[in-house]
Amino acid sequence: SIDGVPDIYKAMIDGEANASVELTPNMAGPAFDALEKYKKDGTMPEKLTLTKSTLYLPDTAKEELEKKKNMGY
Repeated sequence: SIDGVPDIYKAMIDGEANASVELTPNMAGPAFDALEKYKKDGTMPEKLTLTKSTLYLPDTAKEELEKKKNMGY
């Protein structure tokens, strides 16, 4: 699973899944910065822009589900 949606934590708790990777929601900022620099003076962006991603495993599924329960999913 990707993006840490609540159902994946439920599946991990039930033994139906073994991991989820949540990608950072902050990818737009670096992309916009690169576009802005290119538009301003032709500066080419780096080929690789690293953003944070997090791996979640069944041993923390209950606490992660609790954290996300009021996030509007």
